[in-house]
Amino acid sequence: MYDKKIYARILFASLALFCFSISQAEPMHHGEGARGKGHHQAERHGHGPGPMRGAGHGERKKGHKKSHMFTSHWAQTLSDDQKLDIDKMHLQVAQFEAVQKAKKKLLKAELNVLAANSPTDKKAMYAKIDEILEVKKSIMRNRYDHIVEMRAVLNKQQRISYDADLLKRKKHKRH
Repeated sequence: MYDKKIYARILFASLALFCFSISQAEPMHHGEGARGKGHHQAERHGHGPGPMRGAGHGERKKGHKKSHMFTSHWAQTLSDDQKLDIDKMHLQVAQFEAVQKAKKKLLKAELNVLAANSPTDKKAMYAKIDEILEVKKSIMRNRYDHIVEMRAVLNKQQRISYDADLLKRKKHKRH
């Protein structure tokens, strides 16, 4: 079986690398992403790489239903103070998740080692599975705590838009 000190070193090194990369990155403002500032508007108007490409103003490609809810505007209406608070919250969530995901990866590797051992110790495997589920539970709780914190920062109009976006989510983050 692998030495726990090695796992701890790997976990610490990955955490240190993540924290360093976060500290070197410039804060991203809402409405900007990997594709640059305002990419959502470009997609919405048929200029970007999204599913709406080729559709004109107010037009949709076949099979894409138009939502009856208001378009999301909460991110575009944030004050500078709100942006700063939200960026801080997002950084905290990202740091927490980086540590938890590294921990989960380590636990899964340990589970694979236990499964490959002969004779297989089912009690130890089940205990390791329970540890993995605890990590997943902590990630999920942290995400929903973040949603509550986000709502507290927003004003009434922004909260309506944010809540509508929350309810429209179809993609689930894998963790």
